[in-house]
Amino acid sequence: MVETISYVGSSQCSHVKKLFGVAYEQIEGEKEPDLNQLSLKYVTQALNLSFNINSVSELLLQTPRSLEEKLVIYVHGFTDDPSKDSFKTISEAFFKKGMYNVLALDGSSLIHWLYLRSTSYVRFIGEKLGETLADMLKAGYNPLNLHIIGHSLGAHIAGFTGKQFTRLTGLRVGRITGLDPAGPCFSHVDDDLRLNSTDAEFVDVIHTDGGTYGLKHAVGQVDFYPNSGSQQPNCLLSTCSHSRAWQLFAESVINEAAFPAVKCESWEAFTKGKCFNEISYMGLPCKPGTTGLYYLQTRGDPPYGIGPNGTVYENNEGIVKNLLG
Repeated sequence: MVETISYVGSSQCSHVKKLFGVAYEQIEGEKEPDLNQLSLKYVTQALNLSFNINSVSELLLQTPRSLEEKLVIYVHGFTDDPSKDSFKTISEAFFKKGMYNVLALDGSSLIHWLYLRSTSYVRFIGEKLGETLADMLKAGYNPLNLHIIGHSLGAHIAGFTGKQFTRLTGLRVGRITGLDPAGPCFSHVDDDLRLNSTDAEFVDVIHTDGGTYGLKHAVGQVDFYPNSGSQQPNCLLSTCSHSRAWQLFAESVINEAAFPAVKCESWEAFTKGKCFNEISYMGLPCKPGTTGLYYLQTRGDPPYGIGPNGTVYENNEGIVKNLLG
């Protein structure tokens, strides 16, 4: 029932937006959101700073070795912000790995209330971040060192960031990882209005709440569907399944062998053991050039990864029913 409501609502988004005056075309120009409100939180093992988006490129380029090292930019979703668990969990995972400078875009001033309006702001926020990254390129930063990780609405912001960066530079950022990209208002739109496979040199996606808060269909070069990509084990609410995407990704940073997945045409094929003889690791270790649909199973509690055992279907339906009961 929830999935049906979500997709009906999504298919009607354009009509509802026009009624409430929140379509892209109706907020361009003088009514565009104030993107000067946007800020980024910059974190390394030695620094923890917050600054306005307009000064990002200049400040980063003054930071030692910033031109040489990989830079991770995390983009949160609806009602989230960099002070909450998603960014904290992911950034701490990178630190435990001993790698990367980490940025978090704070768009909470624009995507904290009213979901319909927030979805219209996604493009503007992404384009602003794309312009900022393009400025860094002018100073010699290698775009292949950029890895943008977006959860929910943040995944689509990441997509627009990549699109704008390419428009301005003719190049593509190195990688975009979409963590359960938002479904409502993005499930029945053209590729240029959401995250898609051409927004970066490599686009990988993890689906954990497909059909409700997340997109169900593939939008990356490679798409992973843990536990069918919809309801996650030990999750009674869709918010839990939706958040599981960033939890799984964080674990993959620390343990790259946690989530082997097998290439399959569908979840049904996976349950019947009718898959291809191709294994790829979900999350950070996923290698550029990987394409297709991959399926796996995980635990319902951390650590979620079960290694190679996750590539062979085990019927846990009785366990799930017991939990729900």
